[in-house]
Amino acid sequence: MLHRLIRKIVDGVAEGQKYHLRVVFADGSEHHTTAIGEPDVTIVFRRRAAEWRMILGGMFEFLEAYFRGDIDIQGEQGLRKLVNLGYQKPYGRFEHPLTWVKRRLLEWRQNNADVAQAKRNASFHYGLPTEFFHLVLGNTYGYTEGFWKAETTYLDEAQHNNFERICQRLQLKPGDKLIEVGPGWGYLARLAAEKYGADVSCYGLVKAQNEGMRKVLAESGFHGKISLFEKDHRELENEPDAYDRFVSVGVHEHAGRDCNEAWIRSIARGLRPGGIGLISATFNIRKRPTNYCTIKHIFPGGYIPGLAETLTLMEKYGLDLLTVENRSYHYHRTVEQWLRNFEANWERIRALDPQRFDEKFRRCWLFYLGGAAETFSAANEIINCYHLTFVKGHFTRQGQRNSAAGV
Repeated sequence: MLHRLIRKIVDGVAEGQKYHLRVVFADGSEHHTTAIGEPDVTIVFRRRAAEWRMILGGMFEFLEAYFRGDIDIQGEQGLRKLVNLGYQKPYGRFEHPLTWVKRRLLEWRQNNADVAQAKRNASFHYGLPTEFFHLVLGNTYGYTEGFWKAETTYLDEAQHNNFERICQRLQLKPGDKLIEVGPGWGYLARLAAEKYGADVSCYGLVKAQNEGMRKVLAESGFHGKISLFEKDHRELENEPDAYDRFVSVGVHEHAGRDCNEAWIRSIARGLRPGGIGLISATFNIRKRPTNYCTIKHIFPGGYIPGLAETLTLMEKYGLDLLTVENRSYHYHRTVEQWLRNFEANWERIRALDPQRFDEKFRRCWLFYLGGAAETFSAANEIINCYHLTFVKGHFTRQGQRNSAAGV
């Protein structure tokens, strides 16, 4: 009965799709979704308990068993191919009741409404060694979508293009006071200070990452004006009208469930009237749950916000939307490069700390990076990467408004 149920699920997922699946059960018996050709993906159950886990818990319990090593997924890009199939069929989108309960408990424990918890959540991911991120992200340490012009070939170039484009969108000029929430390892802040003459302040919540940013800046020979503070974004409310420009790149998703309003309110408080801001982030169009395995293993406390909700909150707090730019193609192409770097450099990564960078870590990050690559290329997926450019307050003179909107 157990095997019959698994065969039914696997056949249903593969029906009408381009991939041939092979299943090897814990007792050594096999099942193929088609009798034609070699399998594209082989799912190997190492333990009978993993078979029950899939049946009783659905897709995310299947993934949990894979992370633990109780299931192997074989074949070139096998995990990505399964994610791709999941997007085509209801099985991949259905949240099992058990997963719903576990997700809600996890969201309750991880809730970023508590600043100390928000710091622990951020440190889980961004507190990893700086060299790890260097090996995955490249020399810019850009942890966001690049901007792939027609002639762009390399990841570092695409990331530079993106940060350059953001500075231009912000209309930065010498003496502008820029606040960046979540500066990563400082490439955007450095560019804004060195090339555009901005007076840059950064709120970085993770001590280890801040230390890494200072080290990277020192090694680059940077001598401009950047002030780095270990602060949560909500502390912007203590600096009313203090900044001419605001930017956050790939950080808005860390505001967390139930905390989107506090994030937007803090921006509105810290930005002076007429000041320009830009948020680069991934959004759902409407509110919906964030993947359970992602918030458990990759981004504790993370929550992909709803675009409609965010725009409504911006209106509520006087942030006037200027442009919305869909950057999903650029994110897809960038995360493909991260995945290649991760796979190519895995032995070097593992050598940094074999206990931390173990097989479970490798499998979790293959799911994260491979899943992200599939997400931003899936035809029927509603998660997208957007740049939101806005201004605080409405302009009374049309010329001023057009100037801001024309970036």
